[in-house]
Amino acid sequence: MEGIAVLPSHYYYRFLPKDSLEHDRIINDTILQVSNVPLHYEVEQEGDFYDDPELDGDESPEAFSYLFSVVPYDYQIPEGIHNEHLDDLYFAPELDDKEPLQEGEIAVKHPQNMTTAAILTVDDSGNVFEYLELEALKLTNNLDEEELDVLQFYLPDDTSGTRYRYEEAVALGYAQKDLIIDLTSVDMMLEAEELASRRRKWNPNGRVTVWEDAINQTVGVVGAEVKVRKWGFKVIKRGRTNSSGHFRTSSTRTKRVKYAVYFNSPGRFRVMAGSTLVRARHRGTRRYKRSGWNQHFSSGRGQFYALVHNAAYDYFSRAVPSYGLKRPRSCTISAKYDRDVSSQHRPAWMVFASDIRITRLRNGRYRGSDGVYATTAHELTHAGHRELDPGIFSSVARSCRRTLLMESWAEGVETILTNDRYLLLDGNYQSSFPNDRNGRWNSWRQRQTVAQMNEYTPIVEDLIDDVNQNTLLGIHGNQPVDNVDGYRLSQIQSALNGSRFPDTWRDKLNGNRPSGVTTAELNTLFSYMNQVLNNPQTCD
Repeated sequence: MEGIAVLPSHYYYRFLPKDSLEHDRIINDTILQVSNVPLHYEVEQEGDFYDDPELDGDESPEAFSYLFSVVPYDYQIPEGIHNEHLDDLYFAPELDDKEPLQEGEIAVKHPQNMTTAAILTVDDSGNVFEYLELEALKLTNNLDEEELDVLQFYLPDDTSGTRYRYEEAVALGYAQKDLIIDLTSVDMMLEAEELASRRRKWNPNGRVTVWEDAINQTVGVVGAEVKVRKWGFKVIKRGRTNSSGHFRTSSTRTKRVKYAVYFNSPGRFRVMAGSTLVRARHRGTRRYKRSGWNQHFSSGRGQFYALVHNAAYDYFSRAVPSYGLKRPRSCTISAKYDRDVSSQHRPAWMVFASDIRITRLRNGRYRGSDGVYATTAHELTHAGHRELDPGIFSSVARSCRRTLLMESWAEGVETILTNDRYLLLDGNYQSSFPNDRNGRWNSWRQRQTVAQMNEYTPIVEDLIDDVNQNTLLGIHGNQPVDNVDGYRLSQIQSALNGSRFPDTWRDKLNGNRPSGVTTAELNTLFSYMNQVLNNPQTCD
């Protein structure tokens, strides 16, 4: 008996952009859905970038490398961009009653030269999808061991009608893709596997979680994008994780899928894997047969990217509306896993750089999950400040006074947001940063004397809390006198807008004082800001 002849429905390509314009053109093409790692590779361990052995020269994560994609057979390949056709792929149509086959979607011939539509009407077994799926798997060498053990095959050009088991055909020198599947063995296999169960649709689903080491809790990765690839190649379904990290896509009949999670939120941010060119994501390390994917990040790059993602998502979705903060523009966040450099917000004029850089290490030490959150909140606050008052970020008029305002504001928002967020997760939360001595996040800053301070002052928290650090027991030296409380972050931000000097910020705050706060108390509190400007470590 002859098998089913299936013509390619998709082609497997790789592209090599020569500049950032070509790179962005490929990356932003929603049909291409490119990957910087070969789709046919089994990923055992994620890295910041893929070092292609065929490319000589610069091996840094900023160097352009191959991008891999599966495209429909009739897709018009982008002109002018270097591309290579790697393989033909064969994907059986879903055969959804609500979505009839489109002519030319996939070319199929039956032994009697019937069309695909004719097969659907005359095949009594109802197994046409399984026939097509198995044939396509065979052509791409993707039949698994369980199927190879059950199926039987005819040899090409053999008219004797002899059927062979797979291991027998291989012993005769034939490759999987050259064999002809005996369709009667397919029917037997499907009956043995409870056909009704095997043919039904199912919904790819699962949960993506991350370990919050600062509080010893597992939390969901919220709002992340999950892509489901048929056999690991073609993206057939997408979903977003909810507040607990669960996701569920629309249904499919495809049995073998691979999952991947991408750390982004459309219109808000995109996390990059230590580079401006590679998007942060984690590909599952195996194929799943009609089963869900539960991915937990307890360490490594995946945990770091997930923590940065959660921090950014929380900032945009909770912090901005809850505290009345200025919303940053849509930004890219370069998450540096193993580079011990400073985290930073980058001004708009740095065209080819990510807006924000977040590092996992701080002076050789892992920041802790609350430190990753705090750093992300700090840099996003700078980004929002830039949207509110771009003039203060001018490189021409940059001064120590401006730096004092910018950094004190970002440090204050970081402090409030981090403590509020982690106390919501754990009412007994204590900072993981050693300097905080098991207190709340950034509590060490209020133990500093004025002479010890730099541009990262605690002035914002001083305006909000009801603690006068000048009277704290067991602390000696000249701490600020703080009899001010009751300000809100939105009030402080409004007064900061347009301010270039500490005194200007103070005067604007004085015009909108909370009940019970006097001008004299506000002046006394702000007096330490000008003293800090004279410290040698400030803005050095």
